[in-house]
Amino acid sequence: MKKIFLILALGAMVASCAPDNNEGNEGDGKTRVTLTFEGDYWNSLIDNPQYNGELLYKQEGYSWYDEATDLYSTVNELWYTAAYWNGGLAVSNYYTTDYTTTTSFMEQLTVFTEGAHSGTNCIVSNGYKCDMMGDARSVLQFKNGEGFIESAWVAHTGYSYFSAMKGCDMAEPLTAEQSIWIEAKGYTLDAEGNEVEGNSVTLYLYENGKASFSGWKKWNFSSLGKVQKVKFDVQWNGEGGADKFMHPAYFALDDITVVKE
Repeated sequence: MKKIFLILALGAMVASCAPDNNEGNEGDGKTRVTLTFEGDYWNSLIDNPQYNGELLYKQEGYSWYDEATDLYSTVNELWYTAAYWNGGLAVSNYYTTDYTTTTSFMEQLTVFTEGAHSGTNCIVSNGYKCDMMGDARSVLQFKNGEGFIESAWVAHTGYSYFSAMKGCDMAEPLTAEQSIWIEAKGYTLDAEGNEVEGNSVTLYLYENGKASFSGWKKWNFSSLGKVQKVKFDVQWNGEGGADKFMHPAYFALDDITVVKE
């Protein structure tokens, strides 16, 4: 659920390396590795049911790690609990082409596409930052230093699309003046390990009451430069700002490409 209910504790998935990645270059001499979320390791991280399942909500903390890219993510811990409703990146293989079948948070991991950008799996981001609830942005980070994320592919989820177009139990449909976008902000660490805020890139999910794209859309992260982590914030231009943002803050990511030094 997009609104962060700070209640249960969540369970830890022991991260292991996943070999299912694509490696290559584009003729510029740079080595690129793409995290595709394919294989038995990633399949084991897909929760069922989608909401309040054992993996995302009822153990000690859900996390994953990919050795080839060094990318890592874990659900946020807020108010002494670590659970997906506090923000995180969850592996999914749930898809639909009929968003009217995804009317609630019970279908929170269902992506509004025919399938993954490649293969069968992707990840679904949940979370945003506001003064009332705290910093629940999902976080994608390098586990062992800094790195360069070149791009990823983005899609809508069914529940977030349904809410934007039809409204949900927490929000009215978007008006012709309202827009929703994702801000991806890069961070590095100083010598003391403190976060240093860097550049950000923005991708609109909805503009002036309408979806900005359908299917999978490529998102270029190059202007972030070298980062230790990227935090994803879902924002809108509606009255009241983040504290009045009641739409589900979900979106999907797939095929995240890292440039290796």
